Amino acid sequence: MSDKQSYPQKSETYDLLSSYKNSDPQLHDYYYHKHLKSLENSTYRNGQITVLLPAQVRFLHAVPTAHPFDVHVNEMRILKNFSYKESNGYLPLPPGKYQLDIYRSGQNTSPLLSCKVALEIGASYTIALAPTVANETLKMLPFEDNPSVPPNEAKVRFIQLSHDLLSVDIAVKGGDVVFDQIHFRKASEYLTIHPMIVDFEVRKAGTKEIALPLPNKAFQENTSSTIYIIGSNRESSSLETLTLSP
Repeated sequence: MSDKQSYPQKSETYDLLSSYKNSDPQLHDYYYHKHLKSLENSTYRNGQITVLLPAQVRFLHAVPTAHPFDVHVNEMRILKNFSYKESNGYLPLPPGKYQLDIYRSGQNTSPLLSCKVALEIGASYTIALAPTVANETLKMLPFEDNPSVPPNEAKVRFIQLSHDLLSVDIAVKGGDVVFDQIHFRKASEYLTIHPMIVDFEVRKAGTKEIALPLPNKAFQENTSSTIYIIGSNRESSSLETLTLSP
């Protein structure tokens, strides 16, 4: 794709970024100016610019031992001083390929982590900043979210991001396993359930040993939830969960 052909996408990207509740409000004017400039240079087809349904992207900091980050998308900082257990609201972006860079907070050279992601039309994603098995390096893990729920029902899945637990089962307290063999950095399938309060427990895979009790998990109708297992059994942090819904 040539620079000229990419102007419509650039225009839409800058427009969306200018309206997004950025952690740095001063960036609003900058992005809006870029939006207008790109719009002036847009390539029109039959007198129109094709507008595609944007993808939705949010980030989750799931590395207990890491310092706060700044997150850049295509060299634009969109999140500042992003700390452990923090997540942002969905950011709409035109579908396409993007360069993601993670920097130590306040820096913009020598990124800690970089990767490219492809965003599909209308899809929703959570990009988790996760530890590796040795907890010495970082990994960006994109998970596609599915916010659609059958009418008056609820939906839940689990994602395992604790490097201390290589594989887990999710069970009803004292009862049957609901999700089995969720490996480190992997997600379970979604489970549709009636709106209710459930006592879950995280077990070491294939055993009755409870790694983490999860009492009183409430699931609201027409809501899709993802429960992230994060943290560590070590002194630096505690094993816990974080629930995100669209």
